Amino acid sequence: MICEECNSREATCTIKVITGGESRLKHVCNECMQKFNRAFTSGNIQDLLSSIFSAIIPELDPKSETENETIPEIVCNNCGMTYRQFKEKGRLGCPECYAAFRHELEPMLQQIHGRLYHAGRQVLTSERAQRQRSRQEELTRQMNQAVAMEDFETAARLRDMLKEIAAEEAKECLRQQQ
Repeated sequence: MICEECNSREATCTIKVITGGESRLKHVCNECMQKFNRAFTSGNIQDLLSSIFSAIIPELDPKSETENETIPEIVCNNCGMTYRQFKEKGRLGCPECYAAFRHELEPMLQQIHGRLYHAGRQVLTSERAQRQRSRQEELTRQMNQAVAMEDFETAARLRDMLKEIAAEEAKECLRQQQ
């Protein structure tokens, strides 16, 4: 099988992406897998998300287009970006693009995030909450690093610690609401 990312080398790795209970497989070669790992560990989110988006929603992958496929010629009135350009670059040109491409973006956002609105972070009012957020971010960084190094036992331990912290936060939130 040929690599679905570069379309030139033999695929030797499989990435399984699960979103909304639906799973998709993406077959990649060692070089492309190493590129994903480097993007992940270096924090190059644009390349990583572009690859994940193409696995989740293949029709967004410009490499998967056929000559017969028609892409809507929608243009953002503010920046002039076309929907085709968005598909090729994987990023929008300005905030107005969200409105211009709304009908095309909504299904993708719903599938990826599980909602169509920004849920953002909560404002941290106490010093304790700020320390706890910093601790969570550090544990998440360590967990991602462990996964990148394929130290899955450590990653699982860190994941469990993060779950405990989240459960404590949920309990605290319930106590405050009562």
